[in-house]
Amino acid sequence: MKLPEKTLATTVVFGFLMTLSSGFGQTFFISLFNPQLRQTFALSHGDIGGLYFLGTLLSAVTVIWLGKLIDHLSLRLYTGLVTIGLAIACFSMSVVNSALTLILSFFLLRLFGQGLSGHTGVTTASRVAAGYRGRCVSLSSLGFSTAEIVLPLTTLLLISHVGWRQTWQFYAFIEILLIACVAQLLIGKIELKNKKSVSTDIDNHSWNRLQVIRDKRFWQIAPALFTPPIISTALFFHQQSLASSKGYTLTQWAAGIAAYSMAAVLTSLTTGVLVDRFSGAKLVRLYLLPFTLAVGIAVWFTFPGLPLVYYALVGATVGIGTPSVSALWLELYGASHIGAIRALTHACMVFGTALGPALFGYLLDAGVNWDNLLIGSAVWMVAVTVLLMRTDLTYIPPPSVEKQNAASINS
Repeated sequence: MKLPEKTLATTVVFGFLMTLSSGFGQTFFISLFNPQLRQTFALSHGDIGGLYFLGTLLSAVTVIWLGKLIDHLSLRLYTGLVTIGLAIACFSMSVVNSALTLILSFFLLRLFGQGLSGHTGVTTASRVAAGYRGRCVSLSSLGFSTAEIVLPLTTLLLISHVGWRQTWQFYAFIEILLIACVAQLLIGKIELKNKKSVSTDIDNHSWNRLQVIRDKRFWQIAPALFTPPIISTALFFHQQSLASSKGYTLTQWAAGIAAYSMAAVLTSLTTGVLVDRFSGAKLVRLYLLPFTLAVGIAVWFTFPGLPLVYYALVGATVGIGTPSVSALWLELYGASHIGAIRALTHACMVFGTALGPALFGYLLDAGVNWDNLLIGSAVWMVAVTVLLMRTDLTYIPPPSVEKQNAASINS
């Protein structure tokens, strides 16, 4: 099925806009306000970390339910609810007056920003025809990297000039005036190959979320797919300790983050093309290898360019994973319930981002050194990669369809 170039471009712009706005709920963005929040409410590092942990966990639970609604509501209505919700979340941060309201604001930001905004953009992009899906997802996902590059400097300048509360009000205004309105205009021009118009066998016989949960292949795939959120978030969160153990200052180590963003963008674009040519299933089997190499190099080598090499390899895994994993779920389970399935996997990944820093922090407090933590991470990633390679990643009909086919043959 050949889609008009204008339709694909509109879908990409819509996806990019939604993934860009997800930055308002990402850890890198919210953490920019930590000094002001801690000072305003007299919070310790542990206090604000605990509040953030609670808000993140609540959002992970809620996104399982709200994420699946994209399969049932019109894209226009669903996007409207998500963008308005994110604008309210941003505004709520400007009026927080206690630890309790701060938990609520964290919850709303993580739910509508990091959760549903990115979910809406990537899910919409992944529903185009299979021959264009990888490129559409990879281009749409550039919004994530763009937010990481643009928002920090812009936000710090705003905070210094107008104050932290007014900065949140500014972003609430931007979300309504720019993101929400432009997204609604774009939706009117998107003509997607949606679940009602699909005629292929895989999409006519899609798996629902309950069937996916009962599929043993999902639980064989899950360890590999949910490993990066756990380990990479922990390494980012504790990067000052990691840098010190390797003999670098935090400034020297964090300078490599630019290589992370660049590598994520380049590998995402390349992988998008390869997914359309080969398949997400073939590429996803290898996506943890750069990350494994990164932690291995960090264990055994020390040289001036280590932070750049380390972060570039971590970014490569992120860039390969976004289009290949999105395609994998469609290839395995069909399109009809992809929103519900992605909501489930996203909730698992959000839980991993909350678990990783706490787990590594506990191990560091218990006296485990960084070399052992990195070696353990590498061994784990090799093990789950082997498991992933041994897993059948081809489509099979869901159990209900198999039973129907067996009954028709027997009759």
